[in-house]
Amino acid sequence: MVVIISDTGPLLAFAGVNQLTILQQLFTTVWIPQAVWRESQTHNDAAAEQISHARQQGWLQVMTAPPPQDFPASLGDGEQEALQLAAAHPNALLIMDDRLARREALRRNLAFAGTVRVLWIAQQRQLISDAAPLLDAMAANGYYLSRQLLQQINE
Repeated sequence: MVVIISDTGPLLAFAGVNQLTILQQLFTTVWIPQAVWRESQTHNDAAAEQISHARQQGWLQVMTAPPPQDFPASLGDGEQEALQLAAAHPNALLIMDDRLARREALRRNLAFAGTVRVLWIAQQRQLISDAAPLLDAMAANGYYLSRQLLQQINE
């Protein structure tokens, strides 16, 4: 069974456009480490409320990661714990967008997908009709993702 682990950025990006349920529909259960939970609840806003509600529903589960070891100082606590949690579960798939965190995932041979890929999968499975407007909405919320990448994936 594949374990899905999300970093803070994608979680907030989906919640920020009222599409957090895409993660539930695609993956049924999503794990987040304690640091991601804390980071997602920093602001008292609608995104934090949606994430809290998902946790209450039980499909978003806060997990304790082994203590992070040997990570670049440039990675945040959430990224480090997400990577460490994935390393502890051989069938894990990380959802993360941060370039340095993805580079570290590659270095550690961990599987990952970004928000654009998740939106593309949701579009392919007809959970959404078009991923591009969601990317635009995420960008309007301050979470920039490449529309060009989505175009490349669609080709």
